[in-house]
Parts: sequence; C-alpha cells; structure tokens
Amino acid sequence: MLKRELLLSTRALVNNGQGYYPSDIRRAYHFPINYQGSGQTIGILEFSNGYRLRDAKAFWNMHGITPPTVEFVSVDGTRNDQGRQPQDEEASLDLQWAGALAPQAKLVVYEANAGDTYAQFAQAMIRTLTFILNDTQRKPSVLSISYGDAEESFSPNDLQRIARVIQKLDNTGITVCVASGDQGAYGLHDLSGSRRRHVDAPASVPNAIAVGGTHLNASGGERAWTYYGPQNGGATGGGYSSLFAKPTWQKALPGVMRALPDIAFNADPASGYQIVFQGDTAVVGGTSVSCPVFAAIVALANEARAFNGKPPVANLGQILYSNTNLIPFRDVIQGNNSFNGVTGYTAKPGWDACTGLGSLDVASFIAFLATHDA
Repeated sequence: MLKRELLLSTRALVNNGQGYYPSDIRRAYHFPINYQGSGQTIGILEFSNGYRLRDAKAFWNMHGITPPTVEFVSVDGTRNDQGRQPQDEEASLDLQWAGALAPQAKLVVYEANAGDTYAQFAQAMIRTLTFILNDTQRKPSVLSISYGDAEESFSPNDLQRIARVIQKLDNTGITVCVASGDQGAYGLHDLSGSRRRHVDAPASVPNAIAVGGTHLNASGGERAWTYYGPQNGGATGGGYSSLFAKPTWQKALPGVMRALPDIAFNADPASGYQIVFQGDTAVVGGTSVSCPVFAAIVALANEARAFNGKPPVANLGQILYSNTNLIPFRDVIQGNNSFNGVTGYTAKPGWDACTGLGSLDVASFIAFLATHDA
C-alpha cells in the first residue's frame, strides 16, 4: 500500500530480455569514469522491506563491480528480514543500483516499520528523516526514497512536518531524492479511486528532488514512460501539488503550486533494469529505480565537489531551475503520463509534468556542480 508497486518485466527489450546492465546505464547517460563515489555516503530509506546482501554482492560481482560497504541501521528496532518476501525486491533494487553506479560510496540502509496506515507511515517517515538529520556518525550527503502515494492519502499536517524536515536536510547539504510515482497523472495506488489527477507525496515536498521516469531506447533516445500494455502497468508520476505552493525557483513554470517531477531517468519495465533477487536475476522498472540512479549521480557530484574543497551540494532544486542554460539537460519531448483513464501531461520542449527538466549528460552535470558556489 505504501511502497511503490514493484513493476516486473517479462520481456525487456534489451540484452536478450535481461534489462539494462550498469555498464549500459553508465554509457547511455555518459557517466564519468573518474568518479565512483569515494568519500560519500548514500542513505537509502526502507520501510518494512529488507534485503539479502548475498544477492547484492552477486549482482555487483556479475558486472565486475567491487562490492561497496553496506551498513544497516534500524531507526526503531525493525530488523532486516534478509529479503525473504516478494516486496523485498524494493530494498534489493535500491541497494544494488545505488551501489552499481557509485560503487566506492558507503551505502547506509535506514530501516523503519511502515505501519499499517498512511498516518503510521507518515510518522515513520518523520522519525527516519529526523534520525538522519541528527546522524552525525554516518553523515550521508544524499538520500533515496522510493515510497509514497497521492497527497490526499496523508494528512496535510503530516506532509507539512515531512516538508520541514526535508527543508532542513536540504539546507545542510543532504539532498533528498524521492520517486515521483508509477501511476502517471492519476497518481493513486488504489486504481478504483477518483478519476482525476493526483501527485505523489513526499515527492511533492518543495525541497525534495522528485525523480520521474522515461523509456530509454537502446539507441539512447528517451520518451516519457507511459502505460502501453499489460507488461508495463504504469507511467511516470507528475503534475501539480494540491498542498504545496510553487517554490520561488519554479517561478518560470505554469501554475501557482509545486510542480513535479524535477528530473527523470529510465524507469519503464520494458526498458528495465536487471537485479538479483533470492539468487535469481529479474528485470524491474518504476521510479523506484530511477530514484537511486539519480541519488548515485548526486553522490558522484559531491565527490567531485570534495575534490575541489567544496561541501556537499545544498538546495539542489534551486540550482537546477536557476541554471537551465548551463546544466546539460537532455530534454524529453515525446510521450505523456496518462494512466487509468486519467489524461496526463504531454512531454514538450523545456520542463513538463511528466519528465521535468529531462534527463542528464552526467559527466557534464558533475563538472558543473563540481565548481558551483551557490
């Protein structure tokens, strides 16, 4: 109910149905070879989802990646269940892909009990974010969160509390990346809900970086991830908040409310990602994967900044929107995020409510952030 539904592919279009490998994603988005995340810590938030480290190491070894250091931290006493349940694929993909793209970063899995209601989940989110804000021992510079649901599922008071903690994290140089959702402009996990547009929370929090999804062609081109058939079963989340006003750095965008997503990367299960789960390979998709991909990119950028004597990047959302002429966005101008009978938004030149500002040439993006002072 509270997590992203994990979207599985039975016939991915690349690597003979195996999905994209880390080397494919590095090549497609032009990752630099000289940054691997050294000296950085990526925080991965999990709620009642565990992982088996053996699976992660098998995946990394399969692709010639030296396994990164992994630490498990229980926020409230919840244990790692060692990836025994089907829903544990969530924690597995988060861990495996963050580590695949920033292999020299330390990965810290912050685990908490999701509870049985949206109110309980919101409290777990607040506790976890507050714990991280005060975690002077591990000091992550970026967080990856692949959980949430439509704003209307949560109380406005809880979302405002989450927003305040995320703002504090962002201001201190801890970038919070949140998946924008897998139900397109419809936005609700419950497919029997009202047929109108919704956006996901906590992705809609102004200081979070909302990460949407694309379909990455083998040739390198991208379109908005849209539901095309039973295999896919989803679309990139995006739209306009019904709670949060538009932050000042989005002043050039239409409307008066917070607009999302901010950025997007491959998420369609048909152009999915390989993982190892319970000893077997699988292909997964969803913004659950594009989110840790971007978190890894932020870790690489912070490594580059450290090399230049600069602190981890802070207020990244403001930087993205204030430097659109300097940041190497790869504009996505095809597709839409219509889903479950709700007409979505259409990809177009510039920012749009299905792919945000687009994806990135990662090497050039890191080079820009490496010397950026604001």
